[in-house]
Amino acid sequence: MEPFVRRSHLLVSAGDEAQLQTSWTHSADAVILDLADTVPVTEKARAREQIKTAIPVAARGGAEVFVRINQALAYADLAASVWPGLAGVVLTGAETAADVEAIAVILAGCERARGIAHGSLAMIILLDSGKGVWNIREIITASPRVCSVGLDENRLCGHLGIVPDPTFDPFVYAKGRVIIEGRAARKQPVGSSHPAGLFPQVEDAEERYRLALRGKNIGFAGSICPDPSWVEACNRALTPSTERLDFYRETRRLFAEGIARGTAAIPYPGTTMMIDVPVDERARITLALWERCTARDAEKAAALQRARA
Repeated sequence: MEPFVRRSHLLVSAGDEAQLQTSWTHSADAVILDLADTVPVTEKARAREQIKTAIPVAARGGAEVFVRINQALAYADLAASVWPGLAGVVLTGAETAADVEAIAVILAGCERARGIAHGSLAMIILLDSGKGVWNIREIITASPRVCSVGLDENRLCGHLGIVPDPTFDPFVYAKGRVIIEGRAARKQPVGSSHPAGLFPQVEDAEERYRLALRGKNIGFAGSICPDPSWVEACNRALTPSTERLDFYRETRRLFAEGIARGTAAIPYPGTTMMIDVPVDERARITLALWERCTARDAEKAAALQRARA
């Protein structure tokens, strides 16, 4: 799978017309149209009917558009959701590799029926049960469509009988599994530092940024934004800081010179730090990510300008 930038995934109820109509204005990297939790059973048919027209609306600002579905209602949700312009689906309820494989088969059939390139639709997995967390490795490697993995913390609390507490993170182990297994399988780990995943009502913008930055520092590469107030914080926190770019560029230059001289470790001038292969590789990865983020932000800015013209 080609490298992508999805720092912010803005969750929008597929049954809320007002949210749908403004979803493109917030500069999110991705917009998730939610058919799973925010739409009552009695309203699901109506919400499904408007997904086709909601996709291009959500995409107007340059966001990739996903639809969040539930395993138990997958066929109906996918039949309503797979249209040109869709980037993929967010799957909740998966507990085994077979669950993911079944969704991949339905997606392939929908791609054929709707004239969409085979294999182009991605899958974001949100684990919401103990069994799902236990089987994470087989779940995220069950299909090449799987691009990202995270937790649905509210559903997981219900499944495990946990009463959420803002002072205590009950999912330290589960988040560790998501980050380690996701990175090992080259899937994007998506999530938030506690208490943002369970208590996202944070009024202070800098506190949202601090929590998003803490999420990055424990290993997450993207975050689900429960409302637009989180988008800017996640985009900023998950983009490499410009303050360190010169350091990383100089690191790469010095290391390349050292290699040319036949030296695999050289001192960084004015410090006690030695530049070796891991340090150079970190600098390379950070600079490449910054370039992708900068290009992604330019794409969205251009799309927003066109949409508002």
